[in-house]
Amino acid sequence: MTLNVSILGAGGGPELHVGGDGAGAEGVRLGKGQVENFYHAPTTTEWKRARRQRGGSFAGLENPYRDMQLGFRTRGSDGQRWQETDDLLRSCFTYHLDPWWEGDTLARIAVENDDDTRTLSVQMFEEPAFAPEMSPDRLQYGNIFYKLRAAQPFWESKTDVTHWETSGTSGSGTIAVSNPTDVEMFQTWVLTPGTWTVPDVSWTGQPRKRVPGGAYGTRTIPLKPVTTAMQTLTIQLDPMHVMMQSANGINVMGQVGGGYYFMHTIPPHTPKTLLPISVTGAPAGGARAELHQPRLWSNCHGGR
Repeated sequence: MTLNVSILGAGGGPELHVGGDGAGAEGVRLGKGQVENFYHAPTTTEWKRARRQRGGSFAGLENPYRDMQLGFRTRGSDGQRWQETDDLLRSCFTYHLDPWWEGDTLARIAVENDDDTRTLSVQMFEEPAFAPEMSPDRLQYGNIFYKLRAAQPFWESKTDVTHWETSGTSGSGTIAVSNPTDVEMFQTWVLTPGTWTVPDVSWTGQPRKRVPGGAYGTRTIPLKPVTTAMQTLTIQLDPMHVMMQSANGINVMGQVGGGYYFMHTIPPHTPKTLLPISVTGAPAGGARAELHQPRLWSNCHGGR
């Protein structure tokens, strides 16, 4: 397996090929033995122990933000001095999003593997470390270390979006859900106006053979009407977001939830499964439901 590693500069900045095929094309490449905390997402486990208990009991698992250090070897070449190459690399990374630019983005590390391309958004949390033994201007070479933090520690591939729609004012059918990754999935629903009944099932079974089951294996949620004033309803299972919002970001949990809330995320290694969905009271043009399924991975390759 060849892993091709690129740096995609912040704010749509330059793309540098730093590992694998084409590494060093822009005068920058990862240093040998200078890649720390690059592969697996950081994990901490919690344990508890009762008085007189033999050993202990597992109490939980968490994934904090990821800190990594990457060493880059920079060279001047093809009429470009070392200072220009060093500045090109520095322009890729920022400490935070630009508060004056709404469309700014953080730098991303992209890894192309045999299955897909996965990215990790990073920002600097300390200044670069650089202590050359001789003048880099004289050598036209430098070895500089960047300390980077990924607030979201998992590698991310393209979000999978499935949908179901009807051309009339009512209808019922199924929508596909799956999670091939090794990370629990916080799915997002986007619903157009209408009165929806949306699945929220619990899961059971071993990895890659999971099926809806358990106490809530057939659970559906009868939502209150999504109105045209709301434009769309977004339902997010990520606990760091408001669960139900209209298109303009207003919390409509009480208005649409009807006393219900969504409980079940999608476990790792869940095969493609069709879940029931229905709508009534939609506009004459019909209604559409989208299920956005993020693909997060603990490593930059594998995990299926």
